[in-house]
Amino acid sequence: MASKSKNEQSSQPPSLITSLPDDVMVDILARVPRQDYPALSLASKQFWSLIKSHEIYSRRSLLRCTETCLYTILSSRKAPNDRLYILRQNADGNRHLVHISSLLDLPKGESFVTVGSVIYGFGGRDDNETLTSLRAFRIDCRSHTVQPLPNMPVAMTDTCADFLDGKVYVVGYCSMKSELMMVVFNTKTQMWEPRVIIPDTTPDEKWHYGYMAVMANKIYMRRHDRGKSSVYEPKENKWEKDDVLSSKKWYVGGACVLDDVLYYYQRYMKCLYRYDPKESRWEEFTCLRYSLLAEQMRRPCWTETVRYGRNLALYFRTKKDPQKIWCAVISFKRSYVNDMRYTVEWCDQVLTGGKFTYVKCLSVMI
Repeated sequence: MASKSKNEQSSQPPSLITSLPDDVMVDILARVPRQDYPALSLASKQFWSLIKSHEIYSRRSLLRCTETCLYTILSSRKAPNDRLYILRQNADGNRHLVHISSLLDLPKGESFVTVGSVIYGFGGRDDNETLTSLRAFRIDCRSHTVQPLPNMPVAMTDTCADFLDGKVYVVGYCSMKSELMMVVFNTKTQMWEPRVIIPDTTPDEKWHYGYMAVMANKIYMRRHDRGKSSVYEPKENKWEKDDVLSSKKWYVGGACVLDDVLYYYQRYMKCLYRYDPKESRWEEFTCLRYSLLAEQMRRPCWTETVRYGRNLALYFRTKKDPQKIWCAVISFKRSYVNDMRYTVEWCDQVLTGGKFTYVKCLSVMI
């Protein structure tokens, strides 16, 4: 059959969807999975403009179409900047990390925390390579842009951060005063609070590469090695100890919280642990050692857990091939005898190549 002439082609009516009003198109596009947005943005300038707008994300929120996206920040001592990746799924079903090329100048950070669709970064080496830093910035994951924030009130090193009730709590070691400090950033006002909190810790519990987790409106912290876990209640400005939580080195494997329960993977024991503060006890999934996941996780040199919606995502690298990053998603369900059971939903190799000295995985709602 002969092809249509140019006159016939030009007389074709415009696409039905592109002839709709913008507010109707926003309503339609807001229901589309966000992983399809990059392809849709190439379809037309109109699609590109709407997908980049704030209106579509406001509509997604109103329609309850927001979804969890996994981001990964990779850092190298040789590179002047960090690199931001997002986990996406191929047409064949396999997942892989995609570099956000628009953020080539992402500043180096030391600790990160997510609040909705925003990633907050704190600390990191300054341009003069000093150990302490006042740096603070935010990454808008809807537009993939970076905005600087007011400097931290105190220059810190070995920082960690978490979010609770509209505020980000940042803990770090102030080398100028040789003590541990906590500063508070208000995400609503986008300003630092004037108060500086001094954690109630004994002198022999010096902070070094600490870890934080928020459960049941309390902030749980632990130092890197032999320190005990500290618990802070912001409303009462009260500090406590948790000896049961301290019995495990939950900093190993990058702990995360799912439904007010702490999870972490102990790579030396090849075991997934969970801690419920209400029951004040640890539970271990030793059967994970014998699952199909165990085949890929032989001799892991690095692991990190992160919340992925109602599930748990486990990132890892192995000593056999440290330049490859894997990701597995694990779901949990209570059995009829009230035992917690797990299922490995999938496990994919998500990145190949690259020598990274720091990896941080983050769960973002978009």
